[in-house]
Amino acid sequence: MTGASDPTWASYRQEAFGDPYLVWHDGPDFAVFQQNWERDPELATRMLVAGIAEGDALAAETVRELRLTPAQRSHFVATLLASSMLQHGGVRIAALRSLVELTGDPSHATGIAEELHIAAHWGDRLDAALALRDLAATPALVTDLATAVAGDPEYLVRYHAANTLLHWAGLPAEIESHDDLFALLTADESPEKWARVAADLAARVPATS
Repeated sequence: MTGASDPTWASYRQEAFGDPYLVWHDGPDFAVFQQNWERDPELATRMLVAGIAEGDALAAETVRELRLTPAQRSHFVATLLASSMLQHGGVRIAALRSLVELTGDPSHATGIAEELHIAAHWGDRLDAALALRDLAATPALVTDLATAVAGDPEYLVRYHAANTLLHWAGLPAEIESHDDLFALLTADESPEKWARVAADLAARVPATS
């Protein structure tokens, strides 16, 4: 139920996180939102639900930063599940990443990996590669990331997908630290060279069941 004097999500977001450009550039600081949450969790919940419904990935991300009761957790899980089924791109990626955290179910990572292939905007594909980094590697996810390294036309997507594979392999997780591979990855319009990087990195990730 919406309160009679509720602010909009946009104004609530501005108060808690500050200028949207700086949030995008520097990353969110969740300290003020946590204070708002502790002061009025019902209002904060309504605002987050509104933000998720509006397609704001930050709202979906914020959910996993809060200290939730079991009832609050269940409420947000239902909200995130609905969002992840209805939307694509950044909000779906953030929703699924939060679902992994809140439910402990790694299968939600499959939807994140799907965005590597179906997201129309390269920024969303980049976000998917980043979101997978701190999740557990599986053979399917390794294949998805290797496919992105081998074939995504946007260099930054290939770059971050490669870094996630390096992280899973337990190696320095910046591809520029690996001179030969970096030279291949940055070669313009050279999918055959990118594919060599993808195969090399995928082979380095320890086998998983």
